[in-house]
Amino acid sequence: MCYPICLQQRFKMKGIIEMIESVGARIVYLSPYSPEFNPIEHLWWQLKAFISKFSLKNILALVQLLSLGVLLCSSQQLQNYFSHCCYCTS
Repeated sequence: MCYPICLQQRFKMKGIIEMIESVGARIVYLSPYSPEFNPIEHLWWQLKAFISKFSLKNILALVQLLSLGVLLCSSQQLQNYFSHCCYCTS
């Protein structure tokens, strides 16, 4: 089941909550900042772990390693980040 994820915001349009709940879904409210539910944070954690294995001498080396790290991420890994954060991926 998919859940709309809300960042402590209220819906401005009348009837939105009722419409969502009428199809059997429920709204999940997150705290203002929830990195564990943000797929990009999982990518950053992986990139930081990858980069920490190298001894960098300059900013160019960092940029090249970031590029390589992103290229090494498979589409399955990226999809898993979304699944792990409770986003629908199918």
